[in-house]
Amino acid sequence: MTPILRRTRAVAALGFLVTVIAAVPAPAETPPAPPPTEAPAPAAPESAPPAGDQPAAVPVEHGGSAGEALAFFMGSRDYRTIRDLKSIMTAACRAAYDRDPTPFNGKKGFGLSAWDYREPALKPQATAAGIAVKGLWEDQGEAIEVRTETVRLVREAGGPWRVAAIEKTASEPLRYKESTPGVTTLRQILRAWIRRDFAAARGYLSDAYLKRIAGRPEGLEAVFAGDPNVRRAAFRIVEIAPKGSAAATAQVRLVEASPGLPTRLDGVPKTLALVKRGSKWLLDDWR
Repeated sequence: MTPILRRTRAVAALGFLVTVIAAVPAPAETPPAPPPTEAPAPAAPESAPPAGDQPAAVPVEHGGSAGEALAFFMGSRDYRTIRDLKSIMTAACRAAYDRDPTPFNGKKGFGLSAWDYREPALKPQATAAGIAVKGLWEDQGEAIEVRTETVRLVREAGGPWRVAAIEKTASEPLRYKESTPGVTTLRQILRAWIRRDFAAARGYLSDAYLKRIAGRPEGLEAVFAGDPNVRRAAFRIVEIAPKGSAAATAQVRLVEASPGLPTRLDGVPKTLALVKRGSKWLLDDWR
């Protein structure tokens, strides 16, 4: 065998050996063990849901006397505070509420905004027959009714006072129903007063009036801001008297209330002057 032939066979054998070695799969690597994990903490027990119609416990300060119970009841007559309202009722009164809640808290956008009663009448012997309470009801900020109701309170087994029943006994309508020129502008201004929104009212002020009140610390902007601790309850349009075809004078009453307390419902009288500029009515004075 010639040296060239021997060299050729050796190279071929070496190539075959490399091919075989490459075909053998490499051993799989063992994945690293995951780090030990801590045992999960036990879940906190969930609180039991409230019973279906079980009223919240009535704090003593809301039922320790007939006056406190009545004030809490009147201050809670709103669809947003149903739980507070029902908490001060007897079971029979809650059942009446469930049948028809409208006499208690009105409807969304229409409800009780302020109320008044005579404190000396809140004596134990008077509660069985009921206590006369006057309530001011509003719609979009405008006073629409003064409603007189009889509220009867009871005290069971020495516990807190609770409201047993209400009955409507009289009603005085207040909404201004005349289609007097300028009334739409007047309502927009007074609704802005309810919201303390002087920026919204500014677009309804005449240029002449804006110049007269500019820079005055006691000006209309301060009137709109008012005392933040006093709630704007309602406005009442008493009368709008036209003066020719381009002017009018409006008599209004503004009712404010301290939260949770009886309030005089007649409000503070104000006189507003309106003028017509083109097709638009504007406020020209507030006094």
